[in-house]
Amino acid sequence: MQLTTFKVYSSRCVCNVHRKGLVGRTSLVVRAVQEKDGGFLSAIGAVAKKVQGALPIVGLVSRLAAPEGGFDELAYPEFCRSIIDKAPISYRIAQTELEKAYGKPANSRWVLLVLWMSKMGVGLVPAKDILAASRRLRVTQDIEIEVDRFETSKEAVLKKYAMMQRPEGKLEDKVNVAVDALCTLCLGLKEGEAVPEKAAPLLRDIVQGAFQEASTELVAASVSNRAARAKAYT
Repeated sequence: MQLTTFKVYSSRCVCNVHRKGLVGRTSLVVRAVQEKDGGFLSAIGAVAKKVQGALPIVGLVSRLAAPEGGFDELAYPEFCRSIIDKAPISYRIAQTELEKAYGKPANSRWVLLVLWMSKMGVGLVPAKDILAASRRLRVTQDIEIEVDRFETSKEAVLKKYAMMQRPEGKLEDKVNVAVDALCTLCLGLKEGEAVPEKAAPLLRDIVQGAFQEASTELVAASVSNRAARAKAYT
């Protein structure tokens, strides 16, 4: 009954927004800008999208409609929900097997945390900071403080790009950081140590589940080349 009520309420919100014309006007601005080329117009498009997401009712509808959180930066709980909803069965199996093999440091909440940091932070937060967070988490088991540290660091950078296009990390870099962070957190590996043979397929399935846009070849190469990245975060 509650789920049905929520859907009805969401639909009414959408209808009310369209009657007021907020969605139509802001969407036209965004589309008009995106059809043009050039760095300046791209920056204007980014600002328009931020303005659209900031409108109280539009922002609400966006969050209701998208599990990723709409126009907002993807928060840790929203990321977890998105992965749980979309990840293939191979991800779930690999997560269970990884925790059986390596214990608490491989529990799903911590795994999702480093995946979230890697996906949302690379390009904004130094990769070495994400690796350091993984190393601390293995010892302190304090997930809340690591979330707070990460968000504070990321927001400080985002403020600098409030009126311009934010930097985006490369997919390959995000995948590499995710693999290395999982090796540090779950397996307790030191820099330069190769991924154990029994853990390699589990890491591949977990990282692939979080980065479904990455090819299987890219993920496999990231896992197998882990030892070669020993000095990548110095």
